[in-house]
Amino acid sequence: MFQQTHPPFFARLVSAALSFFALGTLADFNALSLLGQEAGTLLESKEIAVLKDREINESSGLILSQRNADCFWTHNDSGDSPRLFLIHRDGRTIARVKIERATAIDWEDITIATINGSPMLIVGDIGGNALKREHVTLYVISEPQFPFDAKRPLTPIESSVSVEATIEVTFGGGVTNYEGLAVDANATSIVIFEKALLGARVYSIPLPSLSKKKVNVQATEIGQTSVPYACACDISKDSRSMVVTTYLVGFLFTRRTKANGLLEEWSETFQREPTSFPLPKLRQTEAVCFSADGKSIFLTSEHTPTPLVELKIPVSK
Repeated sequence: MFQQTHPPFFARLVSAALSFFALGTLADFNALSLLGQEAGTLLESKEIAVLKDREINESSGLILSQRNADCFWTHNDSGDSPRLFLIHRDGRTIARVKIERATAIDWEDITIATINGSPMLIVGDIGGNALKREHVTLYVISEPQFPFDAKRPLTPIESSVSVEATIEVTFGGGVTNYEGLAVDANATSIVIFEKALLGARVYSIPLPSLSKKKVNVQATEIGQTSVPYACACDISKDSRSMVVTTYLVGFLFTRRTKANGLLEEWSETFQREPTSFPLPKLRQTEAVCFSADGKSIFLTSEHTPTPLVELKIPVSK
């Protein structure tokens, strides 16, 4: 049984994070390995593929495709052009898709939502590592579909799509640094998770209607957590669970059902400690997404060669 997180664990995690900043590297992995030991016994995990496309050199976001079976969407971190990669679970790249009318300042995460009956990819240009920003930007894109035969050799398809809507997001108190983006289907909202050493804030904005090509919105703070240095997040399809990952440890927040049959607010969920669990030993894990059934998560690394790993998540208490 996995243990719940507790204050001593967070104290050690913050200490390790400060050490990370001081060293500027994760090379001293032994000094940080205590985090995974504190979180609990390693869960069942397996490397299902290594991404074969050398152009995916810093996988920073990951989400299951709705229109392409057994496929995921990913993108690189800052430094790449505005494009997405459709990858098969066997590691091959199906398509490289240029996003027209978009820029790539610091793409950190990707999610997917059903809007007006169609699957829409939402790319988060939400990072703030290198510069001060007046706002962050979300790009909403109609998910493309690509035919392919998984049994035959494949050359990646080069394609392009246009942005359906651009959302410029501001925050009370100004923009900081955000690396987690997820869709809460139950609340028809987009959740943005802050990356901070102490007291990471979680924000929400409504899903766009797509009636306007550009929208300006101020995010609403929906809660605060003690998860330090969050690198990625996702919300399960049934909106009951949120997974948040750091470099070495994952956290699972689980919503309870109220007496009226509705799910509690995330602000209530965040008042309880999440279930913590150690992640597989990857180099700089910054992308995570739920499986379709919500029983496992998928992870990639920002370093090459880039593994695609599936991890069974713990059952929360």
